[in-house]
Amino acid sequence: MRWMDVFLSVSMSVLVYLNSLNGGLVFDDIRGISKNEDIRTDVTSVWRLWQDDFWGGAMSREQSHKSYRPLTVLSYRYLNYAIWGLEPFSYHLVNVLMHATVTGLLVLMTTILVGGADHIPMFAGSLFAVHSVHTEAVNNIVGRAELLSAVFFLLSFISYVRSCTASNEFCSSKTDWRWFTVSLLMAACSMLSKEQGVTCLAICTVYDILVHFDELSQWLSIKGLVPDRKRRNVVKHMPKPPFYVFYRLILTAVCVIVLLYFRLCMNSGTQPIFKPEELRASFHPDQQTRMLSFGYIHAFNAWLLLCPYSLCCDWSLGSIPLVHSLWDMKNLAPLTVYAVIAILFLNSLIKAEERFAVGMSLAFLVVPFMPSSGVVFRVGFVVAERVMYLPSIGFCMLVALGIKRLSSYFGSVTYFIFISLLILLSIKTFDRNKDWKTDFSLYQSGIKINPLNVKMYSNYGLELKNKGEQAKAKHIYEEALKIEPNYSEAMFNLGNVYSDEGKLEDALYYFRGALQSSYTRPQALNNMATMLLKLGKSEEAEQHFLELIQLKPDHAQAYNNLASLYGQTKQHDKAETMFKKAINVLPSYTEAHFNYGTLLYQMGRMSEAESYLRMALSLNPHHKGAQNNLQVVLYDKTKKS
Repeated sequence: MRWMDVFLSVSMSVLVYLNSLNGGLVFDDIRGISKNEDIRTDVTSVWRLWQDDFWGGAMSREQSHKSYRPLTVLSYRYLNYAIWGLEPFSYHLVNVLMHATVTGLLVLMTTILVGGADHIPMFAGSLFAVHSVHTEAVNNIVGRAELLSAVFFLLSFISYVRSCTASNEFCSSKTDWRWFTVSLLMAACSMLSKEQGVTCLAICTVYDILVHFDELSQWLSIKGLVPDRKRRNVVKHMPKPPFYVFYRLILTAVCVIVLLYFRLCMNSGTQPIFKPEELRASFHPDQQTRMLSFGYIHAFNAWLLLCPYSLCCDWSLGSIPLVHSLWDMKNLAPLTVYAVIAILFLNSLIKAEERFAVGMSLAFLVVPFMPSSGVVFRVGFVVAERVMYLPSIGFCMLVALGIKRLSSYFGSVTYFIFISLLILLSIKTFDRNKDWKTDFSLYQSGIKINPLNVKMYSNYGLELKNKGEQAKAKHIYEEALKIEPNYSEAMFNLGNVYSDEGKLEDALYYFRGALQSSYTRPQALNNMATMLLKLGKSEEAEQHFLELIQLKPDHAQAYNNLASLYGQTKQHDKAETMFKKAINVLPSYTEAHFNYGTLLYQMGRMSEAESYLRMALSLNPHHKGAQNNLQVVLYDKTKKS
């Protein structure tokens, strides 16, 4: 083991991400960190996160994403929130340190597999350290699931290798069950950090088979499972079956079954709900289109490993075109990728000297990617750069082996090209970190790189609106609707812009358009009803509020708004009932307490009005309306007394 290789690789992994430390909480971090009560030691019990999904909702919920990663949430809770609260710096620091840890473990693992000669571990580690496809996993705090899973993944594999006590270079004579147990525990931890972590046990199986390939081939040949004309002549000298290998493989398989069964049980018999309009390849009714499109998506992932120039935080909707025909030229991309992998695999089987190193590299490249491929089961994304974090380990190992091979032909020129590649990747990674500093910069870069993704336009428009740039936001939404005229989120957001401008009829038009999607329909109904109320159409507004309540019985805002409508139309009994329902659904709803207190004052119930107005102020001490109304209530009470 050359510790200088580890030091150089780990140092590079930290240096290229130094400018990520001053980034904020962006993109999915808002939902996964800022709004996730499971990470808050002062709010929820630690036992709750073992029952909830990654985003803080119960796994049994119909709307749950079904991503069960309690160890990752545990790291947010105790490595960050318990010490620094929601300070972004600490979350980024832990992510960078985890990336450095994975890089160090990769160098260690590669050294164990191929030895330290020719600096192959350093080549693999340094490429992994600076590869730009990792920027999402490191910069996006919720990407820690990939990082933590990778730490346990590599620890599991290294422990498995240690459990195979070698009597010579390629043959184990027994099993160290202590290290074997550690390997299984680390595999479970990897899966509890990110679901694809369970695939590390499949890679352990590949390792055992490749290490004992000749021994197993000989035994299977003699047993007749592999054709051998001389089998009868050697049956008397048949070697002892490699039971120690079979024991490990059987126990590993049993562990995989147990882990998968546990994981399925956590889904509570339901499947995650995805948006068909965003996952067009996965939900396309034609099987040929689905398969061809998935092939093209796989090739796109491979291209991100080869040339990580076009990086974007989201590749859903129309970002990647579907492939409908067998004669589409885009089919050449996946055929090329599959052919290269097949050739490398067959070559490793034929050439014994390359079998182990190339075989293990291919295993690390292909196996961890399978759960994310969309072929085995449906996933909630089209392309996600973060899921390439683990597969890139195998890619970096293959590149390192290729450098060794090429250097024998081209000498120092090979190393010069590789160093130049590292410099270019480092510059790209350092620059990409800047995009992840804020939501504004992230979506702005997304529009440039991925101009067909209307979600990027919609999100960018929201950021412009929040910055007070209404005109620019309106223009961005209109551009999105030029690309996809029926995109409901852009229609909803454009309706909000017109609402703010006081153009109520225009706002109504776009809110009606947003009713097409089940995801924007509830809020669109609420906003439509509010517009109708402002236009004096109280009966139509009431119908929409009631429709929303029927659709979403836990929609506190709908109860509050309907109660306000009843208050304006002097239906005080109905208003009081609706306010109580709003508060019952969401006890921390400040506006419901304020509005109910105001209604009670109008009804002459001063003591009750005072109670609810004080509750509103306890929830929001700076609520001007509650402050003013409470003063009026106290003045009237004093005057009457």
